[in-house]
Amino acid sequence: MDMDAYFASVELLGREELHGKPVIVGGDPGFRSVVTSCTYEARKYGVHAGMPMTRALNLVPHAVILSGSFARYKTYSNRVFEVLLSFTPRMHPTSIDEAFMDLTGTPGSITDKALEIQSAVYEATSLWCTVGCGPNRLLAKMASNFYKPRGTGLLMPDDIVDLPVGAIWGIGPATSDKFKMFGIDTIGKLRSLTRGTMKSILGSGGEDIYRYARGIDDRPVEFFGHRTAPKSMGHEHTFSSDVSKPEEYMPALAMVCQKTGCRVRDGGWLGGVVTLKYRLRNMKRITRRKILASPTDQDQTILAAAEEMARQHIKEPIRLIGVNASHFVPSKTAQLSFFPERTVELNKVADKVRKRYGDKAMVSGRSLKYIQGKY
Repeated sequence: MDMDAYFASVELLGREELHGKPVIVGGDPGFRSVVTSCTYEARKYGVHAGMPMTRALNLVPHAVILSGSFARYKTYSNRVFEVLLSFTPRMHPTSIDEAFMDLTGTPGSITDKALEIQSAVYEATSLWCTVGCGPNRLLAKMASNFYKPRGTGLLMPDDIVDLPVGAIWGIGPATSDKFKMFGIDTIGKLRSLTRGTMKSILGSGGEDIYRYARGIDDRPVEFFGHRTAPKSMGHEHTFSSDVSKPEEYMPALAMVCQKTGCRVRDGGWLGGVVTLKYRLRNMKRITRRKILASPTDQDQTILAAAEEMARQHIKEPIRLIGVNASHFVPSKTAQLSFFPERTVELNKVADKVRKRYGDKAMVSGRSLKYIQGKY
């Protein structure tokens, strides 16, 4: 189940005058913000999530810009998931507006059930969703993309042979372009490649794509509430003007590391890999990774790894900088270190202060210029 243009659709509730118009949800274009969501009317002009707001307004100058409210999105998300749970306890949310459901053993036609789910969600929220069906997560996800918006439908392994390679969940534009160099533009042609050839093109990820091209996916849908480690947690900051010197980007980097550490601790995880990401003035996005000696949830350790990578790799002006932690293990079951990080108790106290007074109530000295709004 995937909500249609979710953030934009929530913003349009009770605002009939905006229906049928290109609406974009995002920040102030003057602060180099990006598109968070947009209506399908805006998408016809080429607007999409993640696009710089200035670029979006160049494509559709008459668009209506809305700032958005995460609290409202969360409220409606909870209502949607309550509806899904009324159909099956095997319901696994993958984001605020998307979830997998396992309806194995449910009586009746699966496509009829999809229509029933779609109708129930709309009745509870006045929001439309698309329900894609398949014998596994992969094909259900592909079906939800195929039948958008406001659709329902079923995809089986033999139904996807004529779809483009990029329709496979997990294959992005860069990988699609790589296959096109070999004359592979459909999933049917992709199936002609041997497992060995696939690995030679994509490395270790080739094994997964070999199976996905055949509609094979054995990942289960867990019961609601089952706790699985997220792929990553992080934050990023967009500068009002390009920066290149460490003294210019370090306050923002320190702040995003603080926010990342807080999220990791709140989730009860320890991350074993820190990823630095930054965007150049030409919008090219670059990432660098560092494997830590032991998993951590400490801002200071995350910052040390991120700063080392930043000083080593940032050699030209950047417009955005961010940090992700990944490769998580539960903090309660992680192996204890003989030399625990000295900042653990400090961050426990800092977290309590921030939860009561806000993120900026207690920050490191390196973040002060960020708090003062200088960068």
